[in-house]
Amino acid sequence: MSLQQGSFSLTRYRVIGRQENLSVANLNRDFHGYQAAPLSLSRSSYELRCGWELPLNPELEESPQSRGQSWDISDCLYEEGILLRFRIERKTVPSQLLTALVQQRWLQEDRDRSEARDEPARVQKKQLHDEMRDELLQMALPSISYVDAYWKDQDDVVYLFSQSKMARECFEELFRNSFGLAHNLNLFRIMPPLLGLPAEAWARPERDTQTYERLVMTLPNRIQEPTSP
Repeated sequence: MSLQQGSFSLTRYRVIGRQENLSVANLNRDFHGYQAAPLSLSRSSYELRCGWELPLNPELEESPQSRGQSWDISDCLYEEGILLRFRIERKTVPSQLLTALVQQRWLQEDRDRSEARDEPARVQKKQLHDEMRDELLQMALPSISYVDAYWKDQDDVVYLFSQSKMARECFEELFRNSFGLAHNLNLFRIMPPLLGLPAEAWARPERDTQTYERLVMTLPNRIQEPTSP
């Protein structure tokens, strides 16, 4: 969701692992490889892809794109942090249409397929399903959405202006690939048990029993203690 829409939901993150101040040059090292490509109507069979977009930065007098220039992290600096924006492109295929077309083509080509190939019918049908799905994805138009975030890099805090699962997953992957791997940074989503933790508790959470217990509370509860009879 864009900040300019006037209302937003919020997901908070903590950045763990930063050992020194991050310079613009260092941040740009891997950033360019994950910028969104120009929109096009090329016949591509992707379902979901994400990439960084130039944010609407009020501190920029003129957009680099309007001058025909490329942009980087220096164009995202705002007050005490970094404005981030990413674009989500998503293609979908109606499941009922896909099922009907697969069945139709299967009946049309059943004789030729059974004579020419040795695979079991279920394997052939799965291959036909995947082929037809790729064909439909190539013809589908993507839905486009933009999501904003604000990274207070010196405070190791990130605000993502969305609570959508898809937006969170795209952002977390982009952040990890663009900044996390290169600078040993990890994003930790702040869930209710972690609210109110002081900044110093995040530096070495394993040394603080209370912090550690709160962190454990945010993990999936896959192991439960047996109840007494």
